[in-house]
Amino acid sequence: MISEIDKYYLDMTLKLAEKGEFTVYPNPKVGAVIVKNNKIVGSGYHKSPGSPHAEAIAIKQAGLKAKKSTLYVNLEPCTHFGKTPPCVDLIIKNQIKRVVIGNYDPNPLVNKKSITKLRRAGISVSTGILKQRATLLNKEFYHMHQEKMPHITVKVGMSLDGKIALGNGHSKWITSIESRLDVQRERAKSSVILSTVKTIIKDDPLLNVREPCYLKQLSKQPDLAVIDNQLNLYKDLNIFNVPNRKIILFTQSREIKNFGKNVETIQLPNDNQYLKRAFRSLLKKGHYKVFVESGPTLISNLIQKRLVNELILYVSPKLLGHSSKSFSGINNITKLSDKINFKVHDILTIKDDLKIRLVR
Repeated sequence: MISEIDKYYLDMTLKLAEKGEFTVYPNPKVGAVIVKNNKIVGSGYHKSPGSPHAEAIAIKQAGLKAKKSTLYVNLEPCTHFGKTPPCVDLIIKNQIKRVVIGNYDPNPLVNKKSITKLRRAGISVSTGILKQRATLLNKEFYHMHQEKMPHITVKVGMSLDGKIALGNGHSKWITSIESRLDVQRERAKSSVILSTVKTIIKDDPLLNVREPCYLKQLSKQPDLAVIDNQLNLYKDLNIFNVPNRKIILFTQSREIKNFGKNVETIQLPNDNQYLKRAFRSLLKKGHYKVFVESGPTLISNLIQKRLVNELILYVSPKLLGHSSKSFSGINNITKLSDKINFKVHDILTIKDDLKIRLVR
């Protein structure tokens, strides 16, 4: 039977798991708490790939007190050998009496197998506690396994009337410095940043993480992917001056340019599956958290092809007028029945701006 006490300790595991936000990728965020006689005897979170899992840290901390205790964990414990031994065997070995799990692991190597193994070992297992929050915490991980596609987040800085630049292209700066610092956080949470050749040549951005409080937590910069159909990029651009980062160029050109050993060029056919092929290529390279920063052409294509999972709007309380450039670039909707729907996930005030997170 699920109690308020179970919810309390599961909530604690979720908060612990969040500590791995910038370091644990490509693994999911996991926290664990061990309770015996209404006292916490062990706790931990998974910090980075190859480091001990949350359950192992909590069990080691609990020591002999782990016997006949209750383990709380936001994600189903692993049952396979990876860089570390299976946590499920460690749970059984230490004679833990009960395991309370936020949600199952979508990875087919694990998917409900650990739950079955624990129950066969005589351990009581409760699942689905704070399930929605547990899934949301690792939404990209679930999406990757369930949809076989990376989770795609699109960021837009815009005026109150939906404009991203004046008619002459001037766009610095519409949003506040505080909003731009928050973008640094969103970049740090991603595994790869995606842009286009047009945006990069126009703005010559670095498209990296520079804010020290986030940078110091990263083992490396997020990779950069660029859609450059005609290979118009050139070596003097700022994106090629960021150390410790891989750059992936998607192109339709048959030409090959040497941009350096950290740059890979992937040629894709020019068809209506071009964007999907690009994202699947990123997934094959281990990227399932894609953060898109580009102009209206790519954004509108992604929205119209239903490829956007999350849309983050940084809205500044300014009006730029009708002649300015719209963020979506979508202009072929003539009937309300053809509208493209999003749902508001949350709204945050940042200085005078609003950060609106929308989901499909």
